[in-house]
Amino acid sequence: MLYLGVAVAVVIAVLLVVVIVLPNLTGSGSAAAVLTYSGALPVANGAAAGFAGGGWTPIFAAGLVTATSESFPANATALGNLTSGCTYTPQTSIASLTLPGYTGNRSLGASPAWEFGYRNAANTLAIVSVINGHGIVLATLSGFECSIYAQFFSAIPGNVIDSSRAAEAVQADAKAFLLAHPNASAELGLIGGLSFLGKGIGPEWSITYSTCALTESPTGTGAEFNATVNALTGNVLGTNMSSDVSCGGGPTTTVLSPAASVSTLAALSSSPRPEGPNDSE
Repeated sequence: MLYLGVAVAVVIAVLLVVVIVLPNLTGSGSAAAVLTYSGALPVANGAAAGFAGGGWTPIFAAGLVTATSESFPANATALGNLTSGCTYTPQTSIASLTLPGYTGNRSLGASPAWEFGYRNAANTLAIVSVINGHGIVLATLSGFECSIYAQFFSAIPGNVIDSSRAAEAVQADAKAFLLAHPNASAELGLIGGLSFLGKGIGPEWSITYSTCALTESPTGTGAEFNATVNALTGNVLGTNMSSDVSCGGGPTTTVLSPAASVSTLAALSSSPRPEGPNDSE
């Protein structure tokens, strides 16, 4: 499964992207505007720039790819334990989601749907969605527990590699999986870093390909490939492939649970990083 730091970004993005979006962000019958991280970031920055006085810094991003268009009714209860420890405030009308389908080459590291997390000086989180090239602030997450989570994340530095380069870096390991599953769903997760009690990890990409659907309530089992990449050097830190993962299990949601958050982050920050053949850290 995804390493825990990037999993936080992906869990938040998946939970939000399946329940909230403006109805006119995706047009029926139109081709999806597919962007890599470097193309989506300026759009997200533009949406966040003037929101609530500005001062927003990106701390995580996640590109979400599905082969077929997926639509869902708005359902705030799908946020589960994310809202139990935070004050969730929608910043736009809630209607429904259409996640654009994309059947292009997964190894390009591009997606029609990106979710970004921003933090301000008060450690409030703002979730910004970039779908089909349009950016909008979807919601804010605030409160004592959310402010604790926000402090553990480092800002994404300006010199991180693009998602295209991160995806390219893992292709030697992912090639067989993508040949067998060319329309696999994909999650392209990025964090600026994560620290706790003086220990932590630096900027990392997590590239995940899976036969599990990107839906609100996936079921069954599937095959999955994931890899972690140093987001500054492009070195592959570790890879994993499994033919029997639980589609409904998700990367991990325990880090968002009030009872487990501090202990989980402590374990993460003190654990050794996975070693890969190109690891120079």
